Amino acid sequence: MRKTLITYIKPHVQEDPLSMILGISYLGGMFERRGLPVELWDERVGSDASMREAIDRNDIIGFSPLTPNIRRAIAWAKYAKSKGKITVVGGPHASVDQGVFLDSGHVDYVIKGEGDYSFPQFVEALEGGRDQDLEEVPGLAVVRDGEIVIDNPAPPLIKKLDDLPIPARHLLPMKSYFQNNPERLVYMLSTRGCPFKCIFCQKELTGRGFRVRSTQAIVAELKHIVETYDPGVVAFVDEILTLRKKRIHELCSEIIRQGIKFEWIANTRADCVDYPLLKHMHRAGCRRIYYGWESGSQRMLDTLKKDLTPEIIVETARMTRRAGIWAKVYIIVGSPGETPQDIQETEKVLKLAAPDLIRISVFNPLIGTESWDNYQASIDVEDLQENYVSSNRSAYKHEHFSQIELEELRKAMVRRYERWYYAMPQRVRRQYERILYYAENPVFGRKRLGRALGIVPGPKKLIVTNHH
Repeated sequence: MRKTLITYIKPHVQEDPLSMILGISYLGGMFERRGLPVELWDERVGSDASMREAIDRNDIIGFSPLTPNIRRAIAWAKYAKSKGKITVVGGPHASVDQGVFLDSGHVDYVIKGEGDYSFPQFVEALEGGRDQDLEEVPGLAVVRDGEIVIDNPAPPLIKKLDDLPIPARHLLPMKSYFQNNPERLVYMLSTRGCPFKCIFCQKELTGRGFRVRSTQAIVAELKHIVETYDPGVVAFVDEILTLRKKRIHELCSEIIRQGIKFEWIANTRADCVDYPLLKHMHRAGCRRIYYGWESGSQRMLDTLKKDLTPEIIVETARMTRRAGIWAKVYIIVGSPGETPQDIQETEKVLKLAAPDLIRISVFNPLIGTESWDNYQASIDVEDLQENYVSSNRSAYKHEHFSQIELEELRKAMVRRYERWYYAMPQRVRRQYERILYYAENPVFGRKRLGRALGIVPGPKKLIVTNHH
């Protein structure tokens, strides 16, 4: 039986800490369940020579590139074809722009949509050798002799996420991740999809619905992660973890009841939390939340269809800090029509909210998004096709800023904010808020004071206690 290699393609710039990849590890778990030989490869770990060796020792080569990395994926597909391999591409960009791969002459197949079931079905169809079986693979697109001979629609979104195997993390280079990431960060998912309508988000892969795993399944995977990998922190990379607050209250209660001690991170929106939930999340181990704010200008928030207000952003930041949780926020500069006044409003809101870290990207209209449909006239398609630009620059021709000005603005905003954040007045402010937090939560206050005085030892790391 032919063996499949599923690869994650290295981005242009690795800005975040090196950590595991979930998408290909979900596929690895499904391949193992179906008894199909599979190898997972993360191109960020290792050299080009080791990537070539991985391709050489497999038969079917699957690529999972994000939009900025598709040129690199095509280059590797060209190498794989030169070695007589079968090449297939999946993922979010392939789901909205199959032509860029199929027209390259180096990609044999594209699989659109969620591939958990369809990718193994595709491999089984290849093994069977019958074209009729290939024609039945959901999401499959094939070009032969310059013509599309199969172009199936993406499969329906997977409703029962509990039916999926847990990610095959054991097939990933976990040791290398931990060596390169002192936090020993491990990713996991509890949901798929997002119902909001932000114009910059590609939603073709996971959809605008909201599908959830059961609390029992999530907790079982958490215990497996803690017992197997001893992570420093678990990051829930759901698009909006806390959309349904009752679900997260239940999850936090179960984590506490079962005595699972670990630190975790949440991704969510400013309008999807409240103070009781934040306090409960902190009790259950949440120490960081990543929020997508995008702007502090109401005009820009409306342009991006964020359905947020600056007032909600500021109040949520204050609640998060009061609950004892550290906040990182994402900001976009260079949105359509943005002016220096809008930038000033964003910087004003940042100072009112005082998040602990900001990450600023340049507005980038991606294929398959509303921003792409609305602003095509302002997109430098030649630049896009040549570079498939990343979050630090864009092919969007802005009305008021050049690309160089936007890049300098992005860097300058970060520098100004960090100087302000670490100045003495803000240090005093944070210390005062910390005292208020400990006054409201005396148990944590006594532990913190005891550790500072050397009376109470630090928390034992990642203990799992089973209660029956």
